Amino acid sequence: MVSPTQIEKAARFAALHRSGCFVLPNAWDIPSALLCHEAGFPAVGTSSLAVALAHGVLDGEEIGRDRMLAASGAIARRVPIPVTADLEAGYGPSPSDVAETVRMAIEAGLVGCNLEDTDPLTRGLAPAVRAAERIAAAVQAAKAAGLPDFVVNARTDPYYHQSADPAAAFSEAVVRGNMYLQAGATCVFVPVPSDLETGKSLVTAIDGPVNLMAAQKVATASFRELANAGVRRISMGGSLMAATYAQAGAVLDEVRASGSFDYALRSGSAFRDLARLVSRHPEDSHA
Repeated sequence: MVSPTQIEKAARFAALHRSGCFVLPNAWDIPSALLCHEAGFPAVGTSSLAVALAHGVLDGEEIGRDRMLAASGAIARRVPIPVTADLEAGYGPSPSDVAETVRMAIEAGLVGCNLEDTDPLTRGLAPAVRAAERIAAAVQAAKAAGLPDFVVNARTDPYYHQSADPAAAFSEAVVRGNMYLQAGATCVFVPVPSDLETGKSLVTAIDGPVNLMAAQKVATASFRELANAGVRRISMGGSLMAATYAQAGAVLDEVRASGSFDYALRSGSAFRDLARLVSRHPEDSHA
């Protein structure tokens, strides 16, 4: 049974998609999610790539439903802002599998999820009709669970699979995005393009909120530019984890090359600050 707190968080998260634009940072564990909260972001998502790597496996459903929901639910129980999870393709071949995944996600305390249309078995795009059926099953499962404001963010991946033909990828993303909105999705997530002109074109052609992802291989337009173009949601994806581990790698290279441990002095009170951050949000305080 959903709690009043979860209902309120779901309503708050859904409202973010109706006007304006917001940045959704993507975490992989409790401390990284709490840092996102402390930085003032209105919600936090998990990154399936980051969570998978933190568990020592690769992205693409290798982590499995149970471990992904355990990690995402642990974050939702500790963070006072709404938490949405990247649930990859929904963990199972049928719409009923996706419905069960969403039911379990709500039980874990989540108020939204990403569902992608890449087939984890073929690694290609799933048929659009089948993908729309899975979106519809997710939406109906959330309503049946008593959380109609649960945000289903329908991710469509033509830019990954048709990268050699951007025009064809754009057309396919628009067709699929509108189909998923008709199936009940709250928002359409089109990863890879993050330049201003493509963002404007997607917003014009897709009949609902559009989510883009920052920090791709090409330069990302600024928040203000994308917001003015009508983009509703900007995800950070796995880039926050990548930046964190890049810094750790640089420290290790410095120690190996110079023998100096000055990095510890530069870190200052970061360790104590993190401990205080965790202690301010005790276990199960936000369930």
